[in-house]
Amino acid sequence: MTITTTEPGRSPGGAADARRGADDAPGASPRWWRRPWVGPLALVVAVFLVMGIPRYLTFDPAESKIPPNPQYPWHYPVLVVHVLTGTVAIVTCCVQVWPALRQRWPHVHRFSGRLYVAAVLPGGLAGLAVAYASPSGLSMQLSTMMTSVLWMGTAAAGVRMARQGRVDEHRRWMVRSFALTMSIVLSRVLGVVYDHTLLPPPVTNNVAELIAWGQQRAGLASWPGWILPLLFAEWWLVERGAGARHRARRARREAAVRQAAARQAAAAPRP
Repeated sequence: MTITTTEPGRSPGGAADARRGADDAPGASPRWWRRPWVGPLALVVAVFLVMGIPRYLTFDPAESKIPPNPQYPWHYPVLVVHVLTGTVAIVTCCVQVWPALRQRWPHVHRFSGRLYVAAVLPGGLAGLAVAYASPSGLSMQLSTMMTSVLWMGTAAAGVRMARQGRVDEHRRWMVRSFALTMSIVLSRVLGVVYDHTLLPPPVTNNVAELIAWGQQRAGLASWPGWILPLLFAEWWLVERGAGARHRARRARREAAVRQAAARQAAAAPRP
């Protein structure tokens, strides 16, 4: 939260602090240029969903991007559950981080937040089961399991903080949960990048070679897919907190200087 002084115009940074305070005030709509990532984020998510989700709506295992494991008949149905709940989580997550909606329509924010958690918990459990039966290799399995556990854990921690009224901590945990939700998008992008750089598809009809290539690609895309967003989220939280603390300290110093000047003026002998 930005701390403003009663007379912001007297300090070099006072006007900027006043504008920040106005943007962060309850019911105020943040300036669009202070949230330039909202539109591109929604566009990326929309493209990702349009390209990946329709094949699972047919409920045809042959359309699945991840080949079903024939050893586990339940693999494909659970995979569909994971994909559909993940879709709900991604969409509601974009709604949750939209500042204008959060401030103007808090009831919509609360409803979409409940819907998000209701999707994350079964989606995470389904992710654990899918990872266990996945034919994509041990590296991919371990990465997906860790992502699923962290995904559910951060969302559960965010709910706990909200119920205790610890709003700032609730937001911090939900930022981490948001980063993990978006990890699937980054891992898919990394997979496409690998196809054209480090790991081009092998020109062969040898099934063993194709399987080995697919497992290597899946593992290399999965780990950075969730580690990098989570690291970025932590960096953003630290930088954001440091910036807020710096502005608060500056405001306190400026207020102390003004108070000292006022006391000196009051104590000075009058002609």
